[in-house]
Amino acid sequence: MSPAHPKASGRVSKDKNRGKPKSEAVAPVAETPAPGPTFVVEASLASIVVPKLNTWLDDLADAIPRVIHQRDGEAVHDLRVSLRRIRSLLRMVRPVFGRFHVGRIRAEMQRTAAATGALRDEEVLEETLQALDLGAPHRKALAPWLRTRADRESELRAEVIRLLSSGALEAPRAELRALLILPLRPGRDKEAHRFARRVVLEAQSQVEALRTADVADVQGMHDLRIACKRLRYAVEALGPVLPPELRAWVHVAATFQKVLGHLHDHDVALETVRDAPELSEATRAVVTEALSKKRAHHAEHYLAEVGFAVVGGEVAAPAEETREAPPVKPPRRRAPRKSPGPKT
Repeated sequence: MSPAHPKASGRVSKDKNRGKPKSEAVAPVAETPAPGPTFVVEASLASIVVPKLNTWLDDLADAIPRVIHQRDGEAVHDLRVSLRRIRSLLRMVRPVFGRFHVGRIRAEMQRTAAATGALRDEEVLEETLQALDLGAPHRKALAPWLRTRADRESELRAEVIRLLSSGALEAPRAELRALLILPLRPGRDKEAHRFARRVVLEAQSQVEALRTADVADVQGMHDLRIACKRLRYAVEALGPVLPPELRAWVHVAATFQKVLGHLHDHDVALETVRDAPELSEATRAVVTEALSKKRAHHAEHYLAEVGFAVVGGEVAAPAEETREAPPVKPPRRRAPRKSPGPKT
C-alpha cells in the first residue's frame, strides 16, 4: 500500500527549503533526544592504582635525600610512610600486576623498612621520654641512659644513611616503575568499583573485629593500629571509585591511627625502660609511673573515640549505650615473640 499523500491525510508539508536555491537553504534543526537512564561507567583498576603508586613513588624519591642529608626531623617518618603506603597497595593488587614481581618488590622494600624501623623507634623513644614531667633529680639520673640511647640512635642513623646511599631502594623503585608502564596480561585487570568496595569493606570489618580488644591489651591495640593503617591506605588509594559512605572511613581510620599511635609509643617506651638494666630501681619506678600516667591519658582518648566515657577513673558506656564497658586495667606487657614477622 502506497503512503498517503500529505494533503490527503490533512498534513501540510513544512519543508522550508522548497522552491529555494541551494545557497539559501536552511539546515534542518536536529531534535534533542529525550534523556535516558544514567549508567555507571566501569573503570579499570589499573587506571586508578597506577597514578597513585606513581605519586607515592615520587614521595619516596623526595624523602630519600632528606634522610641521607638529615634535613629535618620528619624525614625518616615520611620515608617509612611512603614505603608502607606502596607496600600496602601492592599487597592489595598482587593478582593484577603479578604475584612474583610484586612479592619481590615488596620484599626488597621491606629490608629498608626494617632498618628504618629501629631508627624511628629510637627517635620516638627520645621524644616520648623528653615529654615526661620528671623532677630535676630524676631527669639527672636518667641522663646517662639517654646518652647511651642517643649513641645507639646515631649508629642506626649512620647505618640507614649507608643503606640508602648504596642505592638499596633504587632497584625496587625502578622495577616498580617498569611494572607500571608495561601492559597488563589479558584478563588480569579488574573492574575498579567492585574491587575497591570489596577491599575497603574487608579492611573495615577487620578494624571492627579488633576494636573489641581491651585497651590494656598491648598486642591487641598494636594489631588494631595496623588494621587502621591498612584501612586508611586502602581508602586513600581507591577513593576515586568509592561511594561517599566508604570514603568517609579515611577520617575515622586516621583518627584511630593517631590515638593508637600514641598508645603504641608509650607501650614501647614502657617495655624499653623496664628492660633497661642500666637504670636504678628508683629511677625505673619513677619513669615507669610517669609513662603509665601518660598512657592512661591516651587510653581515655581512645575509649572516648570508640564511644565510652571515663568518669572518675572508671570506664562507662554512654547513657544510650547498653554494651558492656571494658574494665580499666594497667597495660599488659606483650609476650615476647619467637620470630617477629615483617612489619607492614
